[in-house]
Amino acid sequence: MLRRAPFRPRNGFTTIESLIAAVVFLVGLAGLLGALVQARGATGQARRLMQATDVANDLAEQIQLWNFNDPRLAQNASLCADDPLDKADALLKPGSAEHNAYVACMHGEVMLRLGGASFGGLQRAAFKDEDKVDTRNETVYQRYYIVRVQDVREGVRRMQVWVKVLYTDAGEPRVVTTQTMRIQMGGV
Repeated sequence: MLRRAPFRPRNGFTTIESLIAAVVFLVGLAGLLGALVQARGATGQARRLMQATDVANDLAEQIQLWNFNDPRLAQNASLCADDPLDKADALLKPGSAEHNAYVACMHGEVMLRLGGASFGGLQRAAFKDEDKVDTRNETVYQRYYIVRVQDVREGVRRMQVWVKVLYTDAGEPRVVTTQTMRIQMGGV
């Protein structure tokens, strides 16, 4: 009679177990790469938003340095002065009649140097896009501002200035708005 050899379990992995482990690893790696791509895009969006905020703050700070009666601070037409926050989102609809009318009533780049006035802020509001493969690409920020002057009481005038910065991010228009206020007392 033949004797059977006792059954002994083998140590190590079989080929099937190795293939399954490799597939699980690759699926996890693909998910991680997808998350990294999304994180890079979100970082680029955050950087452009931060740059737009910096451009808006730069212009607001420059406006604070101008004389209260500076011609660059002339009050805007009623379309902008009545709705300085653009509640109808006209600025987010480029090419539309509402967008064009709203942009036309705001003060823009030309007003910054009106009559040869000096402007100490950013001379050109554009920054290179570091997250693009082609480093020659840049995001251009369009600066505008709206001025509303009100007589609070005799001898006291309040000037409200809304600074708007328009830019495009991922093919969509974006707007950053900031506000500054000035008070003139006693006609000074």
